[in-house]
Amino acid sequence: MTLTLHRISRRLGLALLASAALLGAERAALAQDAKPAQAAAPAKDFKDERALALLRGMSDTLAGAKTLSFKVRGIVPAPSPTGQFVSLLASSRVVMQRPDKLFVEARGDLFPSDSFYDGKSVTVVTADRKFYAQRDAAGGAIEALMQGLQPGSDATAPFLDLLVADPYAFLTKDLASAFWVGRTAIGGVRTEHLAFTAPGLDWEVWIGTADKLPRLMVVSYRSGERQPTFTVELSEWKLNAPIPAKTFSAAIPPGAAKLEFKQMGPAK
Repeated sequence: MTLTLHRISRRLGLALLASAALLGAERAALAQDAKPAQAAAPAKDFKDERALALLRGMSDTLAGAKTLSFKVRGIVPAPSPTGQFVSLLASSRVVMQRPDKLFVEARGDLFPSDSFYDGKSVTVVTADRKFYAQRDAAGGAIEALMQGLQPGSDATAPFLDLLVADPYAFLTKDLASAFWVGRTAIGGVRTEHLAFTAPGLDWEVWIGTADKLPRLMVVSYRSGERQPTFTVELSEWKLNAPIPAKTFSAAIPPGAAKLEFKQMGPAK
């Protein structure tokens, strides 16, 4: 969703919709010529209070849990040598303990690895245990993972925005529009389908009607050189379950070669 969602693009891998804004302006001008009376508010400024309340409920549920674990499956577009975007499959198991513990087991086509964050350092070990990267962590909280350096960021980004101390504030920063789409079932779970826009970004989330947990997210970028859409399904949620301390402790494999964390731009 760094996950505010408008900064997922630099890691998932969760800008302006300039053309849409211009089209909206032209249509508004035409409408004024035809009906000089009352002009409707631009769609980009529409914020459905029902959608915002449901998003708030999801955020409060996540923020109120001392521990979280869930699984993630996603389809991530990646540029090929021909310039075409190809779809890569990614899956992760995520375990978090507030305020400063995180474990991510990432598998699939995107940087298969195990990531450990213990509040003091970030360690990433490749799935084949031949390479690792490690650095001191600044800040101590989960938000520190969204700052500066992070290897294999495309594999871990989709869910980080959901794990911050205040997901609602994080997800709604620079929000341009919000509306409730309807209800549907995902994996047998009844969900509320919400849609949002922010500068350069359209995103949707399906939230469990009963448990208020995110079940599906779709993020589409509308600016810059690439305009991919990321789809992430979240399942097997467990809240406030006990987690062994060793879950967040990394062991460097004997003989593993050390890699450098790739440089990421600072979160804004």
